[in-house]
Amino acid sequence: MKKITFEEIAERVEQALIEINIVASEVLRQKMLQVLTNEGEKVAQEMVSQILENYVVAEENRLPLCQDTGMVQVEVKIGQAVKIEGGSLKEAIAEGIRRAYQKAYFRKSIIADPFFGVNTRDNTPPVYFFDFEGEEELEINLLVKGGGCDNISSLGVLNPGSSVEDLERFVLRELDRKAAQACPPLVVGIGVGGNAAYAMYLASRALSRPLGSKNPDPRYAQVEERMKEKINLLGIGPQGVGGKNTCLEVRIEVYPCHIASFPVGLVASCHVFRQKTLRW
Repeated sequence: MKKITFEEIAERVEQALIEINIVASEVLRQKMLQVLTNEGEKVAQEMVSQILENYVVAEENRLPLCQDTGMVQVEVKIGQAVKIEGGSLKEAIAEGIRRAYQKAYFRKSIIADPFFGVNTRDNTPPVYFFDFEGEEELEINLLVKGGGCDNISSLGVLNPGSSVEDLERFVLRELDRKAAQACPPLVVGIGVGGNAAYAMYLASRALSRPLGSKNPDPRYAQVEERMKEKINLLGIGPQGVGGKNTCLEVRIEVYPCHIASFPVGLVASCHVFRQKTLRW
């Protein structure tokens, strides 16, 4: 049996959230430099230059990459032989979030109830997803999303027997209407299958994959790349000012579904892609 302490989990979550809210990853910087290089529109180039400058200023001054330090999404994969000592796993994660947002003076954006609640003042609770697999493995995948990019999330139900082209039309229609609101260039997550609720979970799980990752099925990897190219042809561009780069990456996750249903979930992250995976 693997034993992991409450404090170790809380401390690593705290450190990770401070890091990803302040420091743009090297992979993200390289992708944005590629955007700057291949972007033909002058206004779009200037916008990307400002984004890259913001990455530098934030890291040098230990300031948030974006004033919206988001709601934390936590995907946990835990084995049967893992024991958390000193408290529950959920509370250890929440404690790490609490410490990070208080210590780093990040904006606290969570209200306790959508209609009648007040601000929780510590950015908890997060959104949790749990999966149980393996024996002694523990993986905590952290994703921070601001309200703007979360607001363009969409759920669709296609006709049974729909094609990949039908999926593309749904995604392109939704992003053509909404992408500019989400501070592009975007990372796009797409979930296909399950039921309606599970399709949105699949999209969220796809979104939280590390930058540069592809679907292990080469068929879906090709669809991801082709869909990215088509999204960029929409011409929405960085921050919606027009240009060649509306999307940095597309990720797709699939699951079996009922013969009479074809649910599709769509979620996105803004150009400040804040993600980190912790493993024990």
